[in-house]
Amino acid sequence: MSTFSVIAGREMRLALRNRSILITAIIFAVWFPVMSAVGIAAAAGGDAAAVAGGIAAITLPVGVFMGYIFCADAFLREKRDGTIETLLCAPVSLRRLWEGKAAGVAVPAYLMALVSAAVTAAAVAGLTGAPVAVEPLLLVHLAIVVPVWIAAAAGLIGAAQLALGMRENQILGFALIFGFIFLVAGLQQAVPGGPGISAATEALLAAIGAALLALARFIAGKVTKERIVRTIP
Repeated sequence: MSTFSVIAGREMRLALRNRSILITAIIFAVWFPVMSAVGIAAAAGGDAAAVAGGIAAITLPVGVFMGYIFCADAFLREKRDGTIETLLCAPVSLRRLWEGKAAGVAVPAYLMALVSAAVTAAAVAGLTGAPVAVEPLLLVHLAIVVPVWIAAAAGLIGAAQLALGMRENQILGFALIFGFIFLVAGLQQAVPGGPGISAATEALLAAIGAALLALARFIAGKVTKERIVRTIP
């Protein structure tokens, strides 16, 4: 078994055992879509493509926020507890450690994003009285775009949390998560035709998400073990 699998598996198990994080994630995954379902149903007017666009527009910010919720525990926990020093002594590169932890965070965050998408679809169907049609582009959105953005958000926030002190992380964490959400909203508005779901929108979101993930990996590669040790409280 590779070190990547070991690290990622460990983070997933810890995330699923953390009841407070899970409860917060479940509440947000259910509450936010239900509150947004009324607006989606009213704006769509029974149009299946518009409903799919509304679900896509809700799911991506929710997924990014889920990445932030799980990431805050995965990367900062070891700094607070002091166990990060033991991990740094392990025969594994810092970039590999970051990759495993980011993947371990992204998986439960992605599962919660899928739960949120299902809740949104069910709520819209309940309000409109009609089943929500499965749009191919919505499936592409959920299968490719959402996980890429979750991994990018978790990777960038995780790299920052490794490199910065506790006080700086509190400020930067919120700045990054809101920056991601505003970026998503801006990109959805920037594509010709306005907000909604289209091949152009999904291609743009996928490309930007992949670029952010590459940026996160680059930043993580520049962090040194000495830098992390100096930021341990």
